[in-house]
Amino acid sequence: MAQFHLTPDSVQEVLETHDEDVIVTNHQGIIVKATRISGQSYGIRAEELIGKSVYDLEKEGIFSPAITPLVLKEKKKVVRIQETKSGSKILITGMPFFNYKGDVDYVISYSYDVSELLVIQDYMKEIEYEMSKVREEVQYLRNQMFAENDFIMRSKSTQEAFMRAHRIATLDVSVILYGEAGTGKSTIAKEIHKESTRGNGPFIELDCATIPESLLLKELVGERADNGSPVPGLLGIAEGGTLFLKNIDRMALHLQTKLAKIVKEERFYPIGSVSSRTLNVRFVSSTDMDLKEAVIHKTFLSELYYLLNIVPIHIDPLRERIEDVSALISHFLKMFSLKYKSDKMVTEQLFAQLLQLEWRGNIQELRHVIERMVVQSEGKVIDVKDLPFEYRKPEDEFPEFDFEGETLPDILEQVEMQVINRAKKRYRTTTEMAKILGISQPSVVRKLKKYTQAEFDS
Repeated sequence: MAQFHLTPDSVQEVLETHDEDVIVTNHQGIIVKATRISGQSYGIRAEELIGKSVYDLEKEGIFSPAITPLVLKEKKKVVRIQETKSGSKILITGMPFFNYKGDVDYVISYSYDVSELLVIQDYMKEIEYEMSKVREEVQYLRNQMFAENDFIMRSKSTQEAFMRAHRIATLDVSVILYGEAGTGKSTIAKEIHKESTRGNGPFIELDCATIPESLLLKELVGERADNGSPVPGLLGIAEGGTLFLKNIDRMALHLQTKLAKIVKEERFYPIGSVSSRTLNVRFVSSTDMDLKEAVIHKTFLSELYYLLNIVPIHIDPLRERIEDVSALISHFLKMFSLKYKSDKMVTEQLFAQLLQLEWRGNIQELRHVIERMVVQSEGKVIDVKDLPFEYRKPEDEFPEFDFEGETLPDILEQVEMQVINRAKKRYRTTTEMAKILGISQPSVVRKLKKYTQAEFDS
């Protein structure tokens, strides 16, 4: 499997475009890169910092505490007040950058003199946004993945789904992607193909929900025309590559039987032909329903299920991935601001409301709403009044947040906690809560345990 390994030079290409005090250390605490103004707070030139250990600098009293060891220990964003040798106080933020094993490869830190805090309050959001761009650009430089679709992976469940897909990509086995419409199944299917041994072959997509039943078989196997010339089907066109069967559950049962025979025998006959062709494709399928339940209710063929469901990958709906919602808001805001040559930002109140909406249409729905607001809002700042009418709710349904001093994970946790507690007051059982919130009953139990320690009837 081709991989792109992050190097200090790759990081420098990103950092050279930023004028902030940013330092990059590796997992051993060695400073590998720094921006040109780094070190000014410590009375050291930036180039003199390169190669130095933050542990040694801390022992020498250059600063205290060192932020890198704290980030390596906690494996999350850390903010501290750091005192320098001259006695000045620095506000320093360290952020981890993980490898595929979940270990911290690098720590990116940025700092400001505390005396500048009054100014920082006005543009902290802009700096945070710039740092998110640095991380996203470094992510691109590291693995060159999802260049076309900018797949967002901030939540643990999304990362786990992607890592599962990444691990099995080179294994020539059939995969079924489970998840609601708009959760990113097509993007993951393309990534599995790209990272597979068939990556140089064709990637062909067929939506079983849109092709008429009478035409689907011919679409798959092709036919022999009246003049005797062959008309290839998708199984032939996809030879040496991947065939992505979207909404596989929508395929009629008698066609499922034919497809199961093709997959099992690894041969197929074009319609009207007496000669068979060898099957040489990898199947990746998707569905928004539980196929195991469909097999039990005899709406999906058990034989085809076991042939295609070698590796199942589940993608949670967006409403269960609040970290992804937050990242997607920023991503789409940036994307459409560039597309329409505007410079838009959202208010804290609107951001809080967007986090709490259900997004039943998942990523595409959120993308649609952000684009509408970017296009229709009059000023630079997008407010609650710019939210499409059908998405607005009474103001008392949305809590206010004190964004000063709060990290994004803290804010997201507040939102989730208030939603869970509100549902807990209204509904008697976790089953009822799960139905209303649109998440699984086990998820409700876990969240109740996390936020309330309450025991509910199931």
